Amino acid sequence: MTAKNASTPAARQPSIEDLDAAICRMSRDINVAQYRLLLLIREFDDRFGWAKWSFRSCAEWLAWRCGITLSAAREKVRTAQALRGLPQISGAFADGRLSYSKVRALTR
Repeated sequence: MTAKNASTPAARQPSIEDLDAAICRMSRDINVAQYRLLLLIREFDDRFGWAKWSFRSCAEWLAWRCGITLSAAREKVRTAQALRGLPQISGAFADGRLSYSKVRALTR
């Protein structure tokens, strides 16, 4: 690789500002998706969907079906159910302004 070729990829790299904006956009999109996931989990739990597969709880089903630990699954179900009575937190999470980790802490 010549010196000219070595510098060519750098010229095509996004600016730090572009990277910053992309990271923030993607983080917001992830927060919104996690909120929607928790809504689905809450509805699945409310409708006892997990019983169809003979599980004793939604958390057990979620751990099995989504390949997460039982403790992580319990936290998702707990957080999903807690959001029902917290409209301001739900709204901020739905808009992507709060992350799942912050919502978990706020619902304890």
